[in-house]
Amino acid sequence: MPRRMSPEREREYEELHAFIDWFATNIQDIEPADPIHPTIVGERIAEEHGRSKALQGLKQAANDTVEQYVDAPPEIIEGLDHFLTEAGLVAFSEIRRRYGRSYQRILKRGAIKSETEFHLIAGILADVSLDSGSSERKTLERFVAEFQKSI
Repeated sequence: MPRRMSPEREREYEELHAFIDWFATNIQDIEPADPIHPTIVGERIAEEHGRSKALQGLKQAANDTVEQYVDAPPEIIEGLDHFLTEAGLVAFSEIRRRYGRSYQRILKRGAIKSETEFHLIAGILADVSLDSGSSERKTLERFVAEFQKSI
């Protein structure tokens, strides 16, 4: 029998589950009753292997959605953020910040190297849920300024 997850991981599970459900239904046009719908697949994994294993799959799915929009212009990301927050869900920019591997690589490297990365960071900075006084925001603003200076 799988162990129970911590309350924080349970919240993360619920939040990602709702995000992936909305994204698959509204953006990818997968019918909610379709056996390939990520929600149905995730529920099957949770039943067979536990919610912790299903959470790993949700994180991967979140990264996959982020990677699909790596080259998207800021107005597309802003639109996704708007529709998601209107639905009471976490913004796409926040999902991108938390789970996007490209974002994590930029943070690790400490610099923006391309226009694509620039748009990724600019989109994250445009998300109002990222605290304006946070050290992460200040770091991202520095990355943007350094990149703009270099081009």
